[in-house]
Amino acid sequence: MNIKEQIQRRGFTISQVAALMTNKKGEKGITQSSLSQIINGNPSLDKLKEIASIIGISVSELLQDETTNIIICPNCGAKLELKKVED
Repeated sequence: MNIKEQIQRRGFTISQVAALMTNKKGEKGITQSSLSQIINGNPSLDKLKEIASIIGISVSELLQDETTNIIICPNCGAKLELKKVED
């Protein structure tokens, strides 16, 4: 599952999230095009945290493929498997 799908799954549109993002001047609102470039490019951890916060999930949930419990690193593309730690 990609970031755009996670946004939509949580009931948001790209436009709604873009309107809530912080721009370079520290004000609310970026263009939908800018958000799409962030999502489809190489998003910074800060931007991933901001998107996750807006839609109410953690960064790991934002990047997680729920069918396989695999997170794909947005920087290098490495696939990381999530495993439950037993107590």
